[in-house]
Amino acid sequence: MAVISLVIQVLGFILLVAGFRGANRNLLLGAALLLWFGAGSSDFIHGFIDGVHSTGA
Repeated sequence: MAVISLVIQVLGFILLVAGFRGANRNLLLGAALLLWFGAGSSDFIHGFIDGVHSTGA
């Protein structure tokens, strides 16, 4: 999971630089969403897995 999170964050930084250079608001939005998802995805998935295991499903 750490590798996927790292890849998502790197893609977010690439889109961030491309969005600033080209003044493209859509790329900046995509970068913001990728960085947000990349930073929080690990905690979300671990919490989801713990919740599933605690319910006995």
